Amino acid sequence: MVLAVLLAGLGLFTLIVRRELIFKLLALNVASGGASLFLVAMARRAGPGVPILGLEPPPAADPLPQALVLTAIVIHFATLALALVYVIFLTEHRHSQDVRRLEKEEE
Repeated sequence: MVLAVLLAGLGLFTLIVRRELIFKLLALNVASGGASLFLVAMARRAGPGVPILGLEPPPAADPLPQALVLTAIVIHFATLALALVYVIFLTEHRHSQDVRRLEKEEE
């Protein structure tokens, strides 16, 4: 759980501090990974386990949190790929990834 909070904090810190778009996307990816890890860590229970055939079945774990996190990872991967394509397009046309310079060109 501590690792998840550290990853999310590192990602958010880098997202705020760095000015290049590619680093902002990578920081967003790290923060998202931390959030997913946090959700999986919070969903873990000490008692329930995975039922195995032939043995006395313990109380089964709830698979819903893991399924939701897996879906979130897939959706995040797709949006990250789309954002990377947009950053590449923007870099080719504006010749910069610096957020402040791009905002000045918009004015």
